[in-house]
Amino acid sequence: MTEQGQFSEQRAEAQSLHIMAAKLGKERAINQSIAAADPLAADEIIRQLPLLNEQQNILAIIEALQLSINNSLNMRYIDYIQCSAAIRDISILGASLARFKLEPTEHIHNFDTALCHLSRQARTRMPRDSFIDYTSRNPEGVRERSFTNLEEERIFIQSLRQGMEAMDNCLHSLLYTAMHTLSEIPFAEHCAVAADHFQKTIAAIVRVRRGIPPEIFTDFIRPFFEPFCVNHCAYSAPSGAEMPILNIDHILWGTDCQDDLYLAYFYANISRLPPIYQEIAQAFTGQPALLTKVQTRLAEHKPLNAQEQGSIQTLHRLLTLMYSFRMPHYKVALDNVTLRLRERHSCAEVKGSSGFGLAEVKLVLDKTVECRKITTQALASHAK
Repeated sequence: MTEQGQFSEQRAEAQSLHIMAAKLGKERAINQSIAAADPLAADEIIRQLPLLNEQQNILAIIEALQLSINNSLNMRYIDYIQCSAAIRDISILGASLARFKLEPTEHIHNFDTALCHLSRQARTRMPRDSFIDYTSRNPEGVRERSFTNLEEERIFIQSLRQGMEAMDNCLHSLLYTAMHTLSEIPFAEHCAVAADHFQKTIAAIVRVRRGIPPEIFTDFIRPFFEPFCVNHCAYSAPSGAEMPILNIDHILWGTDCQDDLYLAYFYANISRLPPIYQEIAQAFTGQPALLTKVQTRLAEHKPLNAQEQGSIQTLHRLLTLMYSFRMPHYKVALDNVTLRLRERHSCAEVKGSSGFGLAEVKLVLDKTVECRKITTQALASHAK
């Protein structure tokens, strides 16, 4: 390819990333609109849900869910916002039945029909809620959707909501980082902003670890995150694996990763995120990851110039912050898995609500450590 051809291709790629960054920037407003929506007039019903769950008042939950289904089938105005909010509210009621070992479709007339219709209208592949519905699209204050009246669940939702926002902002800056080479000043500038945003996720996970004992999460919150069926297909409950950190990992080291465990984990969870995250994933798949570009540059065995060193330093800081997030996250997961094994009196593998377990949590932690070693070695070599 000629130099002019390469320039044209790079320009087209940059324009595509600009468009995706703009779409991602609008996602927060979309989430806020969904959080504000109550198309099924379910606010009062769901406000009572924690007490109904505590009382195990299954009949009242069935009545509330049937009413919501009927209301959804009578919705006059249907758009993405209204459909998404309706799926969110139907799903939290359905998940409450699933917690008591009842399949909603077996007790609620038109349950499958309503969710499939709403998911088609919203153009989503999955006819139930996802992690973003429980966090970013969950109203704050008196309208907040929760399964329990526990303060620990409030801490859980609020911390995850803050973490999601910080990761979105980090991903947004990382898209601009990826438009540039290591030798360009904007690479380090945008990567530094990405790291600043990611730092806020650390406070969120620390708050979860300190504020929610494993016993409370495992015995009182986790039981509400079980699959339920729609049209004879089981759909997993919301999971912490469905976060924008999927895209962040992908851009940093995952785009050319061939590890089977990683690929299964990545594609299973990215498909549950809104379309813009899937679009970003598709755009980067097969392209050299940022850490691959660092390794390629190091393989030239030429001294790093000042700008390249600065770019690698900002990548190193981002990876260090990601490690500082992932280590306590792994410990939280380990504590809860250990407790569940003890309560079950079993050695069988424990899976999270996503269907994945500790192996995947450990995998992304190990990958973060490996990438950080690359930047550490690069900076140490330059210092000699």
